[in-house]
Amino acid sequence: MQNKGDPAEAMVLPIPGEPGENLRRLRLRKVLLGEERKLAGWALGTALLGILLMVFHTELAWFGHCQWFAYSFTVKCLITLSTAGLLILLLAFHIKEIQLFMLDNSLADWQIAVSTSKLGLLVLELLVCSLHPFPLGDSPCLDPKPNKTFVFLSDADLILSLLMFLRLYLVPRAVLLRSSVLGDASYRSIGSLNKIHFQYPFVLRVMVNSQPGRVLLTFIVGLWIIAFWVLSVCERQDMDDEDYLGKTVWLIPITFLTIGYGDVVPVTVCGKMVCLFTGVMGVGCTALLVAVAADKLEFNRAEKHVHNFMMDIQCTKEMKYSAANVLQEAWLLYKHTKRKDGRRARQHHRKLLSAIHRFRHVRVKHRKIRDQVNAMVDVSKMQMIMCDLSSGLSNSHRELEKRIEALDSKLDEAMRLLSALVESKQQQPEL
Repeated sequence: MQNKGDPAEAMVLPIPGEPGENLRRLRLRKVLLGEERKLAGWALGTALLGILLMVFHTELAWFGHCQWFAYSFTVKCLITLSTAGLLILLLAFHIKEIQLFMLDNSLADWQIAVSTSKLGLLVLELLVCSLHPFPLGDSPCLDPKPNKTFVFLSDADLILSLLMFLRLYLVPRAVLLRSSVLGDASYRSIGSLNKIHFQYPFVLRVMVNSQPGRVLLTFIVGLWIIAFWVLSVCERQDMDDEDYLGKTVWLIPITFLTIGYGDVVPVTVCGKMVCLFTGVMGVGCTALLVAVAADKLEFNRAEKHVHNFMMDIQCTKEMKYSAANVLQEAWLLYKHTKRKDGRRARQHHRKLLSAIHRFRHVRVKHRKIRDQVNAMVDVSKMQMIMCDLSSGLSNSHRELEKRIEALDSKLDEAMRLLSALVESKQQQPEL
């Protein structure tokens, strides 16, 4: 599998001796990147075509039984042909990648560019993409004495069919090669200077930061569709009734959201593994959704300033109103105490204590708002102070240079006058 952290994506082109060689290398590199992009797109399309043919073959085997065996075998052969085409495209893609690595590092021998780790990853990638239900073996439909029990798919065909979903690793490769991050020369140059490797996690972070809702929605919907179909394939033969589609459609989101009512449970080992994987991915996606929602609900800098400013004004008014209530109740308490009206004095005494408590609460609230405002303004104030200090230092430096130049000119003038005085004194004795 491709590793974009290699020097082919992180190193700067060496400067050749001839002036036109650099331009030729840049043009050749652009051509190789374009061919890599096309090959990655064709490989992804071929992989998706093979997956769709596999789904079609599985549904034919379930609904057609042995009556549609010829069509099912034909689809199997088409899957094999698409797999062969996919392997050829992957080999061509890696050949272009090796050529690009040789161009970036000025290599003449391709064996230097092919390391042991790269060769191992290439063999592993070809092995993963070659997994598919082979059109070989004895089928129960070809038996002259067929069994009464219907066999949906053999264990080998079922495992090989489900393993074809591993080809979806080609999606991030195609997205990486077609992203503006890799195609923009200025982006790559600045990233190379800052030692940033253009790998799948970096491009994924860029996409999530720019379009978080769309990326998460696409991932969750795709995961639900794949998990729903895989679970239906694993469980449909062990379910008694015909409502296996409705049960699997209900079980996947309930497991994804980690609710688990328990009304529908998987029976087979394959179904249990699918539900376990769906639950783990649901926990991760839920955490990402919470983070995205919190980021969207958070105020930006201007909104924070406006909100805190209005809250400060409101708390100031409320504090003045509470202080006025304290003074009013204190005056009424003093007046009724002086009149010796015990009932009203006790009533205003309780109101005075309540007003004092309210005033303290508003003052603490106002202090917290002021602390938030000061924490926000500290950075901008520090930046303004640093800018003022920098401008003051530059002005004082220029003034100091002017004074030094003026002093230098005055010293030159004094030296000239002294030399003229010495010459005039030397000429007087001769006269």
